[in-house]
Amino acid sequence: MNLAIVPLAALLVAATAGAPAASVAQMTARLDALNARRDDPGALREARALADAAVARAPSDYGVLWRAARVLFTEADDKRRPESDRSALAKQAYDLAERAIAVNPNDAAAQYWAAISIGTYAEGMGVVRALANGIEGKFKRPLERATALDVTYDHGNIPVVWAAYYLELPWPKRDRDKAAQELKQALQINPNNLRARLYQARIAADEGHKDEARALLAQIAAAPVGRYDAPEERAVKREAATQAANLR
Repeated sequence: MNLAIVPLAALLVAATAGAPAASVAQMTARLDALNARRDDPGALREARALADAAVARAPSDYGVLWRAARVLFTEADDKRRPESDRSALAKQAYDLAERAIAVNPNDAAAQYWAAISIGTYAEGMGVVRALANGIEGKFKRPLERATALDVTYDHGNIPVVWAAYYLELPWPKRDRDKAAQELKQALQINPNNLRARLYQARIAADEGHKDEARALLAQIAAAPVGRYDAPEERAVKREAATQAANLR
């Protein structure tokens, strides 16, 4: 049986009927399959329902907890949602990832989702207020741990997250040189990483190198989808199109 295509209804029945541990494996496999289609609203709704059921079924299972955090982060990352909803979802994602870390502190997944979830929560507060409230440490500690455990996790996006951090810091802490170094590492890990190219274009534009920025954005526009993470690639293409339209 291909666990990735087991219908949600069957998984929920198994989860509520006292099924053996194999049902947890079915649910996590299905969550991974749905994550590959997370920009489909129906897939994301199914993932949220399944994540909630999986946490209820196995509240101390590491694989369930970090995957549930990933689902809630995905919901929080939707900029069409009200800021208050995004912040609440990001905090819930962070709490789930922290629970996963308590179960297993030696795997990159939970550390990574904790870091980017609290980062999204901080966005809602505003960078200066987040720094004043000690959020920076809650972001940096798990990201440093994820970096040490597996810097290649999530298609090379750990260095991309570091780059975003260095670019979002207020002056004088902002550091484009460090960001550029992180993006170079991300592209060494995954040469197809479109978000790394997007941030390179942002740095080029900020430094007045508009032709370089346009060339990078054109590379993103021309890149085929499906080389590593189709929903992420499609999202970056949309952001790149907006950035290109605003580039003067």
